[in-house]
Formats: sequence, structure tokens, C-alpha cells
Amino acid sequence: MKALNKINVFVADKIHDDGLKLLSKNFKVVTKYGLNNSELLNFISGYKSSSKDTLIIHSTRKIDGKFIDNLVSTSVKVLCTVSSGFDNIDVNACKKNRIKFFNVPCGNYISAAEHTFALMLAIAKRLKEEHVGILKGEFETVSGKTAEIYKKTIGIIGVGHVGSYVAKLARCFGMNIIGNDIKKSVINKYRWIKFVPLTKLLKISNIVSIHTPLDDSTRYLINKKNLKLLNRSSIILNCARGGVIDEKALYNSLKNNKIYYAGIDVFENEPNINFKFAKLSNVLLTPHLAGKTKESYQRMAIMAAEQIINYYK
Repeated sequence: MKALNKINVFVADKIHDDGLKLLSKNFKVVTKYGLNNSELLNFISGYKSSSKDTLIIHSTRKIDGKFIDNLVSTSVKVLCTVSSGFDNIDVNACKKNRIKFFNVPCGNYISAAEHTFALMLAIAKRLKEEHVGILKGEFETVSGKTAEIYKKTIGIIGVGHVGSYVAKLARCFGMNIIGNDIKKSVINKYRWIKFVPLTKLLKISNIVSIHTPLDDSTRYLINKKNLKLLNRSSIILNCARGGVIDEKALYNSLKNNKIYYAGIDVFENEPNINFKFAKLSNVLLTPHLAGKTKESYQRMAIMAAEQIINYYK
């Protein structure tokens, strides 16, 4: 293999400087931000290299099969998405064209879990409503408007890195914890969590928190039929991926007060989301921020750089 410093690492979407510094110690780093996919392909094609180069992107950049098919004619043979999932990449096209692909599954799970709890507590304590009331000059200290989460049952769908950390936080708050996961290894690892079928979880949970990846098996996992299983006092939280929930069905359930509240951080068609949700009083919305703290931004860039270095070495 050629020396690592002969290998180009194209960084199409901005990452933390610490990741860039680590990469620069080993490779020739080429940063080019703000290009669309077509412009990016043209830019990479302009580099003549005999090495197996790497392209680094973010989860907000969608890489389809056509892009991968065109990427084959360039020097890039390795693709790294600085995100916890692969749903922004056509992985089947990568496999077909022998493009190696990486993600960073462990870099932002603490941030995402904390954000989940922030949404949960904000809803239970009515922070949005009370803040707006104060701004209007209201100061109503009415008893019973807010609620505790102590002894409430939280149902965690997908007990991976994020879901298991949410469970640990919930245990500190004295909550009853149940989970649902398809992996036997997960069920065996977290024996202190009571695992139940999805339908039972939806029926008995006060709070449902979603932490599954998005793939063919989880798309619209929470649909019109499943939403009917929730109690009218239920809270549903989604800090995973928008496509896991049927947004139309969720909107109708909230609008008709079939469920109490929703905390939503992710949407199906970001950034062109369904802004009808914003007109509802029983939703708390954030713009896909759960895993994007300053700490995780730095951590994920370093972890991505380390993976790439280890791969070539």
C-alpha cells in the first residue's frame, strides 16, 4: 500500500477541527463545503489519484444509488458518514460497487438520550406552556397542572446505545422501565429491563420513547393501528428517525387528542417538514438537534477519523 499521506480524504460537510487535525496527520485532507451532490462528484473527479481515497459526509447529505454508481469512476472507494445511522446512504449500492462504508454509531448517544429526557421533562412540567404564560404576564400557580415522572412507566422501543442510556437515566428517576428490541443479544445484555411485545408496550406505557434505526423493517413501525393502542394520557417521544412514525397518523392522533402529547426531534422530509405540527398545542418540536451537542460534534469527528485511520493501517 502507498503511504497514507498519498491518500486523499475529501470532507464534503464540516466536521470538528479536532477530527480534521487527526486526519491531516495521516492523509491529504481536502475540505470543500457547500457543494450539492452533482458539484461534489465533479470536484472529486478533478483529482487524479491511484489511491483508494475517502469521502466524509454528514447525515443531512443523501447519497443514493446513482451517486454511488458515478462515484465508482473516481478514486473514492471509502465512504464515511459522521452519523449514528446509515439511512442517508444507499448501502446496497455501496456493496454492489464495492464501496466500503462507515458510520459512527457510538458518538452521540449520550447527547441523544439527554435530549430525549429534556423533551420528556419539559412536557411533564409544561415548560413551554408556562413560559408562554409568563411572557403574557400570567402567573398562575394552579396545583395539578404538571406531573411527576417518578413511578411512571417508560416504554423504550430499540434498546441500543441511545435507548439503553435513556433506560439508565429513567432508572435514576425511579421510573418503571420496559423495552422492546428484536436482538436477543440486547435482551440478554439488559436483563434489568423487562422486555415485552410492541403491542403490550404501547398499551401499558405512560411514555413511549423511540430509538430504532430506520430501515425497511422499522419504517412506519408506529402507524395508525399502533397509535390506537396508546392511552389518551400517553406521551410519545421520537429522537430516532422521522420515518419510524407515520406522521399523518400521529398528527391526526394529536389533533383529535387521542394521545396527550408528543416530543418530536426528527421528521420524514427534513428540512421540508410538515409544519402543520407547529399549529398543535400538544407537541414540543426541535429541529433534529438531539445528538448535535458541542461535545458529540467533537467526539464523532474524532471517532470517524480514528476509524478511517485504522481501516487504512
